[in-house]
Amino acid sequence: FKDHGKMFRSNEINVQNSIDPFYMEDGGKKYLFWGSFRGIYGIELSDDGLSIKKGAKLRQVAGTAYEGTYIHKKDGYYYFFASIGTCCEGLKSTYTTVVGRSKKLFGPYVDKSGKKMLDNHHEVLIHKNDAFVGTGHNSEIVTDKAGNDWMFYHAVSTKNPGGRVLMMDKVNWKDGWPSVTGNSPSIEAERPEM
Repeated sequence: FKDHGKMFRSNEINVQNSIDPFYMEDGGKKYLFWGSFRGIYGIELSDDGLSIKKGAKLRQVAGTAYEGTYIHKKDGYYYFFASIGTCCEGLKSTYTTVVGRSKKLFGPYVDKSGKKMLDNHHEVLIHKNDAFVGTGHNSEIVTDKAGNDWMFYHAVSTKNPGGRVLMMDKVNWKDGWPSVTGNSPSIEAERPEM
């Protein structure tokens, strides 16, 4: 890796708490999405991806309830995954993975009833259960050899709450929306076909 220096600081781009960057290429262009509980923002990057594209407009894509942005494109929709709540309070963690979708990369992202994520509306994808709490900050959705999608995220085990553990659950798609069985972490499940 080569250090190319900073891209920007929060106070230089007017986005407080500029954390959790998510890089995406779409239609031959490069984009960066980031932010936290002061809003989630996105902007187009230069062709080499090392700076903001000259003249690019900063756009808010989600409200003040979210962090941990991940956008997944599937079947003509962009799915905006994020986390709400608190991530790092052990058994008191309230992290929950949520989702909205849009036909356009910069939104508006909406829930199933059409309410906007800009106004903090979303669908809950994964919430706590008796075995795991703090279910959030998902990463890349990966597809196995059988064509099944899998999501990785972290949680806190109620039996061993000394830290966060890596979780993986199968993502099912129904009527254009992702779901995880029971909307909560699986205790036992099939494995991906590698």
